[in-house]
Amino acid sequence: MQFLKTLDKIVAAILKVVVVCCVAIIAFILMFRVIIRFTPINISLSWTDEVVEWSMAYMIFLTSALIMRDGAHFRIDLLQQRFKGTLFVRVLDFCISIFNAAFFAVFVYYAWDLFSKAQAPTIILRAPRQVPYASILIGGVLIFIYCIRDVVVAFGELRSGGK
Repeated sequence: MQFLKTLDKIVAAILKVVVVCCVAIIAFILMFRVIIRFTPINISLSWTDEVVEWSMAYMIFLTSALIMRDGAHFRIDLLQQRFKGTLFVRVLDFCISIFNAAFFAVFVYYAWDLFSKAQAPTIILRAPRQVPYASILIGGVLIFIYCIRDVVVAFGELRSGGK
């Protein structure tokens, strides 16, 4: 169990670094494009569109995994707050966890399908289209893993009676 907690901390730290790098790339490129626009320098910056697009995709999906990890995603918890500590809430949390895991299992399935069928290169950089599509797959797999963790925790709380 300690190994999984350590692994989780390492994965979270790596995700945070990658997300910060994505934000920095986006900020730098957009700032560079604005500066170039007001100078007489004539440089083709069409490649920056793809880099910003990819950085946005990785930033969004990896941040979503971090949010799911921390349980900080948007949720309506009116019933959980109203009936806090009851069997009803434990059953409801378990059902929500199962639903989330099922949804992201389907999400990962179709993300894999999209990733594996992406054969054409990107338009400008001519990189494999799988590069940007991998963000969907990686984020989805990480979210699914955290959903499974939530199912196990919710089941444990349901079984133990919330103690």
